[in-house]
Amino acid sequence: MNRLELMFIAKNKVRMHDTDMAGILYFPRQFRFIHDAWEDLMEVEGLDFDTLFNKENFVFVVVHAEADYHAPLRVGDNIEVHVNTAHVGQCSFSISYQIFKDDKTLVGSGKTVHVTLNNTTRKKIRVPKNMSAKLEKYMLD
Repeated sequence: MNRLELMFIAKNKVRMHDTDMAGILYFPRQFRFIHDAWEDLMEVEGLDFDTLFNKENFVFVVVHAEADYHAPLRVGDNIEVHVNTAHVGQCSFSISYQIFKDDKTLVGSGKTVHVTLNNTTRKKIRVPKNMSAKLEKYMLD
């Protein structure tokens, strides 16, 4: 299996509200693309956020997020966010993201760390086994 088959790819577009006065992506907006890609992955895996918040007994919270800027994006640029699982632990997992322009230029990268909580008590719990299996499908190593 090649590398692209082991990751989820989400498509998005830079919009005017994503940019600063110079028309270049405002740096915190990378987190919008990262989180949009995370939501798209969860939906593909059968776990949209309405279901997660209202019907499941667990929820994932982001406890750490980081992003690095590599090259500028401008209004109208189409992007791909490549998503893969970096780590799955007992109660937490890490997701890595790479943001590419249409021409395959790496423009940004990021990582989020998620902890699993009981949806009622908000106490830390183990990552559900079915969720671990879904996440492990996207591990590159």
